[in-house]
Amino acid sequence: MTSIRHIGGVPAARQEWQPWLQRTVLLLGVILVLRLVSLWFNNTELFFDEAQYWVWGKEPAFGYFSKPPVLAWIIGAVTGVCGDSEFCVRLMSPVIHTATAFTIFLIATKLFDPRTGFWSAVVYATLPAVSLSSILVSTDVPLLFFWAVALLAFLHFEETDKLKWAVLLGLALGAGMMSKYAMIYFLPCTIIYSLIVSERPHVLSRWGFWLAIAIGAAMLAPNVIWNLQNGFATVGHTGENIGWDGRLHFGRFAEFLGSQFGVMGPILFGIFLVAIFRLIVEGMNRQQLFLLCFSVPVLALIIVQSLMSKAYANWAALTYVAATVLVTDLMVNLIPDWWHRTSMWLHTAVFAIIAVAVAFSAPGQLPLPGNASPFDRMHGSREVAAALAAQAAKDQYSAVMVDNRRLASLMLYYMRQRPEKIVSWRWDEFPDDHFELTRAYQDHPSEPVLYMTDLRNPYEIVSAFSDVELLGSMKPSAGYIGQVWFYALRGFKPGAGEGAREGG
Repeated sequence: MTSIRHIGGVPAARQEWQPWLQRTVLLLGVILVLRLVSLWFNNTELFFDEAQYWVWGKEPAFGYFSKPPVLAWIIGAVTGVCGDSEFCVRLMSPVIHTATAFTIFLIATKLFDPRTGFWSAVVYATLPAVSLSSILVSTDVPLLFFWAVALLAFLHFEETDKLKWAVLLGLALGAGMMSKYAMIYFLPCTIIYSLIVSERPHVLSRWGFWLAIAIGAAMLAPNVIWNLQNGFATVGHTGENIGWDGRLHFGRFAEFLGSQFGVMGPILFGIFLVAIFRLIVEGMNRQQLFLLCFSVPVLALIIVQSLMSKAYANWAALTYVAATVLVTDLMVNLIPDWWHRTSMWLHTAVFAIIAVAVAFSAPGQLPLPGNASPFDRMHGSREVAAALAAQAAKDQYSAVMVDNRRLASLMLYYMRQRPEKIVSWRWDEFPDDHFELTRAYQDHPSEPVLYMTDLRNPYEIVSAFSDVELLGSMKPSAGYIGQVWFYALRGFKPGAGEGAREGG
């Protein structure tokens, strides 16, 4: 059984709080300014997920087809003030990551000392995944912030049992769940930690903890109601992502585990893996136990998921809030300093490369072998939108129709200043994405309709119309979309054409 070396509170005189607080605020502020400058010059177009979140932000609701609503609310609020440019859509990412880094400073300071807090904040702010995430917009950004706030509130509540910390914990849990359902991992982590630490009244026996759970559940209730009203769309989508098929996928497991060296950084993740086994074997103090309990179970769960089906690199993102503090304490206070210096230089280089590369992201601008472009998938949408607009201007169409969420989200964003109504084809009786749910052509059919598709043979759709005219095609110079075809459709036959998506 794991032995725990109990350590009391760190004496206040061990390090002065104020100088390290000032250094943390100053350095995080510098990093934020650099990221905002990089974001201003970011030349990449929105990826279709980002465009989808922007669309959601324009349609306030308590839920959306594949995600809870907090990210959409944030984007809606920011773009309502800032405008709808790519810069404004992505603006929340570097700002919230900075807030998360500062919260990690507070966590590490409480667990160890202000010096460790400072370096933990800097390490988090320069993680490769954070540097990449800061040029994009995703649900992980607010999720990580609320997870960090929940950890901080939990620490204070465990120590003081004060109502204000229980309330803050509940608010963080609720906001986290309304950002992404992965926040639920906090509960098993809490249970594991509380059962191991049994010599003091653990939180599971305190009414304040259950008050926090009740607050979180109350905050999630509107999203549950939305799901009830919409056939549990979000829950169903989440279940489909799990996709267990009864087989073990060792290749996917290896791919996922390898990706984590890129997410956290090769040195940090390597130290983290070694620390897990050494601390379990050799014993740990309470601080280390806490950090392991709120990091290892998340990573272990996603590793199991990668074995059973698939797991994307970011699915274990919650691991790295506590893991960053754990590894930073080891690097700063226990192991040779060159590990820390080497890791910081490596991550600084990644930060600088990403910050500069996005300004020269168009194909052929970066001096890479074979004119390779790491951001190639994030271009071409403007070209396609311009071609679609040109086709729409040639006739009086009642609507522009697309047949997948990639095209729907990107065209809604890049044609946002045009009057055309954009609708989506619903392939089956039940919708498969947000646009099929909210703007399916079959719900309000009208003619003639301009149809754009990236399917080479969209038989299932065109067969639902009696009059089909191929207008032409185009292929953008780069990007995720590829070649698209334009059709003018008339004579819709309700009930025809619904079926599988094959044929492209």
